[in-house]
Amino acid sequence: MNYPFANRLYPNVLDVLDQCKEWGPVVILSDGDVVFQPRKIERAGLFEAVEKNALIYVHKESELDDVECRYPASHYVLVDDKLRILTAVKKVWGARVTTVFPRQGHYAHDPQVLTSYPPADLTIERIGELLQYDLPALLMSQHA
Repeated sequence: MNYPFANRLYPNVLDVLDQCKEWGPVVILSDGDVVFQPRKIERAGLFEAVEKNALIYVHKESELDDVECRYPASHYVLVDDKLRILTAVKKVWGARVTTVFPRQGHYAHDPQVLTSYPPADLTIERIGELLQYDLPALLMSQHA
């Protein structure tokens, strides 16, 4: 597997991760093939960027108890391009999570998906827009 995953990262994603690390531990919460996903994350440079904090599940929204055990926090921020995932996590964690929906990726513009789920706490067009937020402003988006 020699695909250049690092060349496929969205612009500013590493800068966003660095900024978020100033607020607390950053963890990649991924789902998919448990053999392929870790390699993809590592080859993209994301595993090192998050200080090796990565969890991969077949269905991440079903593993929130494990996430809490491994990374306890009074509040979480979840960034995902799937409204289905954000909705499922919000249903479990409620006010303990701020959901962020970057409209990048193949799921982010599907009209059927967009009308089937409630909006995230914060919707942005590109992941790099998170650089415009400090933590209090990001958390306040939950109450907007």
